[in-house]
Amino acid sequence: MQALRLCLMVLLCFGQPVASQTPPVPRSERQAEIPENPSGRLEHILRRGTLIVGVKDDYPPMGFRDPSDDSIVGFEPDMAKALADRLGVDLVLVPVSSSNRLGRVNQGQVDLVIATMGDTAERRGQAGLIQPNYYASGVALFGPRNLPYSDWGQLRGRPVCLVKGAYYNRILDDTYLVSAQYYPSPRDALLALRQDACVGWAFDDVALVSLAADINTSEFAVSLPSILTAPWAVAVAQGEEDAHWGRFVSDLIAEWHASGKFLELQDKWGLLPNPYLTSAQDIWSRQGAGGYYCKRDPSTGQYNANCVTTDVLRTGAPPVDEPDWAKAIESATGWDLSVFFDAYDRARLARGLGMTLALSLCAILGALTIGITLGLINASLKAAGAWAGIFRIPVLAVITLARMTPPILQLYIVFFGLGGLMSHAGHITPGAFVTAVLIFSFYAGATNAVLVTHGLMQVRASQTNIGWIQALPLALVRSYDGLVATCVNIVKAAGMASAIALTELIATVNLIITEGGDATVLMNGLLVLYFCFVMTVLWVFRGIKSALLHKPTGRPVTQEMGA
Repeated sequence: MQALRLCLMVLLCFGQPVASQTPPVPRSERQAEIPENPSGRLEHILRRGTLIVGVKDDYPPMGFRDPSDDSIVGFEPDMAKALADRLGVDLVLVPVSSSNRLGRVNQGQVDLVIATMGDTAERRGQAGLIQPNYYASGVALFGPRNLPYSDWGQLRGRPVCLVKGAYYNRILDDTYLVSAQYYPSPRDALLALRQDACVGWAFDDVALVSLAADINTSEFAVSLPSILTAPWAVAVAQGEEDAHWGRFVSDLIAEWHASGKFLELQDKWGLLPNPYLTSAQDIWSRQGAGGYYCKRDPSTGQYNANCVTTDVLRTGAPPVDEPDWAKAIESATGWDLSVFFDAYDRARLARGLGMTLALSLCAILGALTIGITLGLINASLKAAGAWAGIFRIPVLAVITLARMTPPILQLYIVFFGLGGLMSHAGHITPGAFVTAVLIFSFYAGATNAVLVTHGLMQVRASQTNIGWIQALPLALVRSYDGLVATCVNIVKAAGMASAIALTELIATVNLIITEGGDATVLMNGLLVLYFCFVMTVLWVFRGIKSALLHKPTGRPVTQEMGA
């Protein structure tokens, strides 16, 4: 009996399928490895136990908010998760925008950026862009289905919505001569398109194709074919691309191309087949007698030039001819003054300065007019007795609403909310400049109204024999410091107008910096300009005060105030 059992056991052992005895597939040599003694940023990440990655949260399906729990999900967050898992650390995702992503990684606020960033010659000089690239896209136009244009050249002089920081903005503005309307985010650009603020929205074709499939209306479509195709790059801080951290990320991207991981993510997130991914998988998985064709040179540590992108799109300013004195300043201080010798950038700065001056001056005049008018009405009704209280309600409502609501919120409500309703109801689109002037005028004018009201009440309390109009100069003198402070704040608030695509000076400077302009030169120049502008406003107000202090009769107003 025991012999029978032994025979059965032997038969069972040798009767297993052949596949079960097949040895495991050997580990691929295309494998990113953590160095034995990591240094720099990689050492910092491993010691901290957390990887911090900057991603988009407004660009489906590459990176967006999950409606169920508000977490950031998508193609690129999946890349970040796989990277953190390989390192054996936790993951923190930080939302970034096209205009701030390079600043965040260079300042060390994030460890790397995976945020739909096109690989361009200018950006390679601004941060550590990793090779190989991991995706590619071009720029397409999203607009009404009945858009009467079939070629990008037909958009010359037409208002086109753009998102700040995109690599193709300058080319569309400077070469295709569109009338660029810059918005801080894709959401704002789409809102502006919906209310007819522009004929179309130029954006990455990957996002627009996805949007066209998911949008809840059939009135919009991808209207023009893609142009300016560029590969996408992961970015680390400048100087880290050839250190342990950059090398590890580079090797991992190469591994993912060879293994087909990017193609899996493409299918997972419902993206259309991307020829770049298919080509990249073929390149990075190709093997010969000596192993993988694309591998690092032992002497230089670099990948074969045929495997990486060497000829990238140049989207910024061409080299400019600077005078010798500017070159001498740059050599001595590092200040790059080329922006002032580039005709395109110089024109943009001039337009931005003109917009800031016009917006500020119109808003100051509007705020004084509204403040004095509402102040006179409010003070006279207040002094009229209880019966006039009912007439004060709308005046106080306007003052309170305009004063207590943040101006940025008012800009959004009026331009994107009420403007959209007006556009769809009567095809009337409120202009961004008029909208900004009205918002700033009422915001500051409401505060001025309170100041003027108090000043009038004080003057009438001490001089009951004069009328409201006669008391006004005295009230303005009493309210002088507050009125000046309010109007100076309008100058400071003008930068918020960029939210509705008014390219005032601050927005223009930020645009040029994101395109590679010298931040030190531009920001210090901006500081000097604003200081001079504010001092000029104060000088004008001192002149107005001096005029108010003396009546045409020659009798100083101060004597009447003390009477």
